[in-house]
Amino acid sequence: MPEQSQATFSVFVNNQEFQTKEHQLTGAQIKDLAGVPANYELFEVRGDQTVPVGNEQTVQIHNKIHFRAIPAGTFGT
Repeated sequence: MPEQSQATFSVFVNNQEFQTKEHQLTGAQIKDLAGVPANYELFEVRGDQTVPVGNEQTVQIHNKIHFRAIPAGTFGT
């Protein structure tokens, strides 16, 4: 099954760069790509906002998209 585009996207997790050809990834796939433990919480960084991304949630990937992954339970109690 040929892909429509062979473009490679730079995805940043905790300021570390990773490459993917996927146009959509779930939170779990992003963590896997970055080698982040599955139980970490993932957030998409949008300017000065961080938006939670669930493991099953699909994210549209674009070049230079940024995420933060932190140990579960770091925010709040």
